[in-house]
Amino acid sequence: MATALHSFSVPDEIESLLKRVRAYWLSLRRGEANMPFSDDVDPSEVPELGDQLMLITAFESPDRFRFEIVGAQIRRHYGEPLAGRFTDEVEQRPPLDSLTQQCAATVAQRKPTYFRIETSGLKTGYTRLLLPTWGDGHVMLLLGAVARL
Repeated sequence: MATALHSFSVPDEIESLLKRVRAYWLSLRRGEANMPFSDDVDPSEVPELGDQLMLITAFESPDRFRFEIVGAQIRRHYGEPLAGRFTDEVEQRPPLDSLTQQCAATVAQRKPTYFRIETSGLKTGYTRLLLPTWGDGHVMLLLGAVARL
């Protein structure tokens, strides 16, 4: 049986891959800004993380989220192409369980969010971190990463 935490709060301790992605995101912030600008995000600057990264554009009115870039490990695990598709157009299954809700929470809270799911009795599961970026007066792009447990 699978269990998930849906509060999306980022715990004090997160997986090392997600720590590295968060450190990259923090390094992009300008001055006292709470989040970096969308046009500062460049996955090619962290090639060692690229396979586990995704970029998701956030649209307003209505709130929708479109995959722009999806790393190779995420694509392989999901099993079908995702780039150019909206999160509400794809089945919410590993590693994208509750992704639309997490995207909405990230935009609404304007801060990083975290998702974790484990499968009882098996050493499987994953965690996901979404990090907001600013552009055109709103949260415009989400930098995401998935880490296998």
